[in-house]
Amino acid sequence: MATIIDAEMLSAAPTSPTPKNLQQRQSYKRDLRPEDRTDLTIEEAERLAEGRPFELIDGRMVFKMADRKHSRIQRILTIKLSAYFEKNPIGEAFPEFSLRLWPEDKHRLPTPDIAVFLNDNLHEEEKYETRAPDLAIEIVSDDDRVSAVFAKARMYLEKGSQNVWIIFPSEKRVVVVTATEWRWESNTLACPEILPGFSIKVAEIFSWLERKPSPVKKASAKANVSAKSRSRRK
Repeated sequence: MATIIDAEMLSAAPTSPTPKNLQQRQSYKRDLRPEDRTDLTIEEAERLAEGRPFELIDGRMVFKMADRKHSRIQRILTIKLSAYFEKNPIGEAFPEFSLRLWPEDKHRLPTPDIAVFLNDNLHEEEKYETRAPDLAIEIVSDDDRVSAVFAKARMYLEKGSQNVWIIFPSEKRVVVVTATEWRWESNTLACPEILPGFSIKVAEIFSWLERKPSPVKKASAKANVSAKSRSRRK
């Protein structure tokens, strides 16, 4: 979901003079926007984010700015998963849950759009999980680089995920990624090895695209216009 600046763009961008002494370097850092710095630690990023969701990628803060499509898909999946866990209390689904997959590294904090953890893999005493979710879900926004999203999927698998769903709203399809394969899914999403009995139709995830304005709302709007017209005539 987050926008990542291409390496080519960074290399082509004009560079600012490098400050020479410590005082100049400190002043230089203060003047930079958080998104322009490449040396941020998790603690600094948390403070600068001021509550806004973000990822930290090799010291660079990337704010997660969800568009309407992204937000609706995230809501549908979170509600569906939460309902499943109400009946089957074997885990939890967390939207925008940051992960500290390298405890010794203070410059990386990936944040899946939805992280699904089984109870056995949750560490309640820790602020951030140090293991990738059993199921990680990423929703691809229009400004995402697909290669970066797939790189995140591989990272989750290397760090403990069993399954990754990459959702493409523009395609109305989902890529299911495991350690042994990746495939397009257009019908039903399920992962019985993690969530026995859970499934959701892919069409349900994108159902909001088919919605039409309610005729009741239309009628109400017409009534309001008619009432205003009568009021003016009086």
